Amino acid sequence: MGRLDFWAKKFFRRPEIFADLFNGYLFQGKSVLLPSELVPQDTTEVFTSQNSKRHFGERERDLLKKVTCKSGQGYTFLLLGLEAQSFPDASMPLRCMLYDALNYSEQLKTILQENARLLPSNKDTAFFLGLPENVRLTPIITLVVALTDEPWPRERELHDLLALPDTDLTQFIPNYSINLITPKTMSEEDILPYGEELGAVLLAAKNAKDRKGFREVVASHRIFENMNPDTAQLISEMVRLNIPINHHKKEKINMSEKVISFEEFFREEGRAEGLEKGREEGREEGREEGQRRGAILTLMEFGKSLEEIRTWLTEHFSITEQQAKQAIDDFQESRK
Repeated sequence: MGRLDFWAKKFFRRPEIFADLFNGYLFQGKSVLLPSELVPQDTTEVFTSQNSKRHFGERERDLLKKVTCKSGQGYTFLLLGLEAQSFPDASMPLRCMLYDALNYSEQLKTILQENARLLPSNKDTAFFLGLPENVRLTPIITLVVALTDEPWPRERELHDLLALPDTDLTQFIPNYSINLITPKTMSEEDILPYGEELGAVLLAAKNAKDRKGFREVVASHRIFENMNPDTAQLISEMVRLNIPINHHKKEKINMSEKVISFEEFFREEGRAEGLEKGREEGREEGREEGQRRGAILTLMEFGKSLEEIRTWLTEHFSITEQQAKQAIDDFQESRK
């Protein structure tokens, strides 16, 4: 897990931020979902390999919480999943679909196990018997947040990834779309319903590479003058400022002063231009690394062997087998 991923998960784990995010996306900023009603859930989704029923694998979401939501005259349970992305990933429709499918499958198994009278001697046939009367699965809403100002790929639904036939047969091929927040394409008016603190993070993501635009945003919004240290750290990571922040004192951070001091230092030393050039080179390298990580993740989720993944990487990224092996090793190490 990289630094940005670490601070993003820590930020969104806070109940008030998680609630602001879904209230902004689902209810135009109205306080429908309350932080106190969010119940953290196990983020691990377990699956069985197609090759052997004895072989199990795991996929872990960033965050998953359960909440009670008013529905008509009554109430219903919802599962809210969050994926915070530090780089654009064209495989997100497949990843989110897999997360949701595994969770629904696990819900079904649990219900059938709790209703043992439905289970025949061969448990595999239990799935054909249907659910008990008045029992239904808990709906899942998975939301992807892009903490980057890089353009998101066109692949935002399953159909975008498929070689669809140029006939009416397409209507019979099920689709799956992701719920996506991309600050780059949002105006400040679009961001305001997400609340001050989360709004500040989205504004920073929107201007991550625009140094002038970021300075103007910081100068025009008072929230940056009185920030939670963890929020300030996340913004620093997104904008790649590397501003030193003291987390031990638990004092509020004035990002306006921090940004101004940081910019003045590099101007005085005549290093700002070189710093930006280095960042751009790093971003180019980071983009390809992100694409490799996304490919490795997707191939693993679909049960491909390490040898098959190495071959795929060498063919699609024009790298050596040793480089492909190193990329897989680095990915596996980062997931520990």
